[in-house]
Amino acid sequence: MQTGESLFFTIWIAFYAYWLISAWKTRSPVKRKLSGLSYFLYGIVWVALCIFLLTWLSPDIMAVQVVPSGIGFTIAGLLITVAGLAFAIWARVHLGKNWSGMPTIREEHTITRTGPYRFVRHPIYSGLILALTGTAIGIGYFLIFCCVLLVFGLLVIKFRMEEKFLEEEFGEEYARYKREVKALIPYVI
Repeated sequence: MQTGESLFFTIWIAFYAYWLISAWKTRSPVKRKLSGLSYFLYGIVWVALCIFLLTWLSPDIMAVQVVPSGIGFTIAGLLITVAGLAFAIWARVHLGKNWSGMPTIREEHTITRTGPYRFVRHPIYSGLILALTGTAIGIGYFLIFCCVLLVFGLLVIKFRMEEKFLEEEFGEEYARYKREVKALIPYVI
C-alpha cells in the first residue's frame, strides 16, 4: 500500500473508531424506530448494489486511475477528506443524544438546527460524501468514484426514511425546517 493510500486508510479508521465510541457514549432511550425488516431491506439494497457494481464493471475498468498520481492530488484529497469528516463530526456533536445509526425517534427528541444543521438538514451525510470524494480524488481509482456515487444514492434513500419519521413526529415544525434548509448541499439540494 502506498503512503497516500495508507494515510487515507488511517484517517478513515480513526474516524470510524471515534464514531463507534461516541455512539456508545451518547445512547439514549428510543421512542420509536424503523422496523427491523425495513432496515434489513435497506441493507440488502446496499449489498445488491455493491455486488452489481463489482460484477457489472470489469476489474480492468475498476482499476483505472482517473486522477493522475501526484502529491498535489494526494494532498488535495487528504484536505477534502479531513474537511468532510470534520464536518460530519461537528454535526454529530450538535446532534448529541438524537443521533442513531438507523431512523429512530428518541425520547425527548428535538429538531437540531444548530451548528451545521443551520446549513443542511443532513450534514453528517454531506460530510461523508465530501470525505469520500476527497478520498477518490486522492487515490484516483475509478472504483472509488463509483463508490461515491453509490453511497450518495444510498444516503439519499436513508435520509428520506429518516425524514418520513421526523415529519410524522414533528409535523409542521419539520416541514418548515425542510422549506428553509436544503438536505445535503446549501442552497442547492
